[in-house]
Amino acid sequence: MGSRVQPGPDDLGSAYLQSHPRRTEWLQLETTVASLTFAQLARLAETWDDDPPQQRARRRVIGVLEFTHGRIASRWVRWADTFGLPHPPLTAEPTDIPDILGHPYRLVDDDEVGIYVAGLLPLYDAALAILAGDHASTADYELLSASWRRVCLPSRFTPATLYGPHTQTALESLSAACQFPRSCLTRMVQARRAISTDDWESAADTVHQAALTLGFPFRGKCLYWEAVASAETAMDQSPTHPELAHALWGYAAVHAFAGQLPTEPAAVLAAPYRAGGRTLPPA
Repeated sequence: MGSRVQPGPDDLGSAYLQSHPRRTEWLQLETTVASLTFAQLARLAETWDDDPPQQRARRRVIGVLEFTHGRIASRWVRWADTFGLPHPPLTAEPTDIPDILGHPYRLVDDDEVGIYVAGLLPLYDAALAILAGDHASTADYELLSASWRRVCLPSRFTPATLYGPHTQTALESLSAACQFPRSCLTRMVQARRAISTDDWESAADTVHQAALTLGFPFRGKCLYWEAVASAETAMDQSPTHPELAHALWGYAAVHAFAGQLPTEPAAVLAAPYRAGGRTLPPA
């Protein structure tokens, strides 16, 4: 995986979401992002209408999100990487957070990406509305999340299947790594460093090509950010070694895309994790 972005700790991890009043909706949103299709993206773009009521509702919600602004700003960076968008600045004072949260909405004026961004902005609106929880009015929640709910729900995937039929095996490999001794993690990092950048990125590209073939273009990237969170948890350090995130992601991807990857690239992707000495059965 070629990503260099490391915005911070697991911004919306299970501990935070456990007590969130809209936890279920957030898990649904994450699931629909991982399983988003180009057809859905086009339909979302058709629904995008940034009229004054929508703008006012968004400003109100952003205004009440100060209590968790760092988490959401971090998510905006992760989504920028996932969707291939210019990302907001990584270093910003708290007073700049409203500007960061408004960053994706300014991209719609760019003729090169405008239609594509218009399809993504309903997801950003839904994220704001959901994460504001009880701090946002019901009317603002309904307005900002309407397009997402209409186009993406109900989803045929659940949090337990968001990466396909092998989701649980892939996620198990990530959660298991959080319990590995430091020596095991160090071997993974060393093994990833032993693989050239060109060889790794070539192997990683087969995952994204497989995701495209399956019709879910963002699935590989979403899984990568799960691996980043697991790497940070395992090392108790943020940001942590990008090579560890690569190692965890590569192995999880081989399982999530079992039967979809060529043999040699799959072996490259799985090698760093296996160098740690603790693996699941072969995918």
